[in-house]
Amino acid sequence: MAEPKSPADQMRAVLQAEREAIRSGDFAALETLVRRKTDLLARLEGESGAALSALRDAAQQNGRMLAAALEGVRAAQRRLSLIREAVRGFQSYDSTGRAQRISREGGSGLEHRA
Repeated sequence: MAEPKSPADQMRAVLQAEREAIRSGDFAALETLVRRKTDLLARLEGESGAALSALRDAAQQNGRMLAAALEGVRAAQRRLSLIREAVRGFQSYDSTGRAQRISREGGSGLEHRA
């Protein structure tokens, strides 16, 4: 019969699974992993300082990866917003230097040629 893993070993496995989920973009899996981490946190009392330090470092690394992934999603959202805005028209200047909106909606006078 296999000996049960220590809470630190279990947490290490959860943090590894979390890292893999972040890398693969499987953000739905993170909800379950957060619950497992929360359950394990209470059981880590009595673990060595070295083990806790290693777990802290792994959790911080995952946090940095998650923050970078979130920034990537936000950058993609900003880019899509700019593309959608460009499809509707753009800002230009007339011969006197005044800003004017050039719109593609409703026949703006722009001619499209093949």
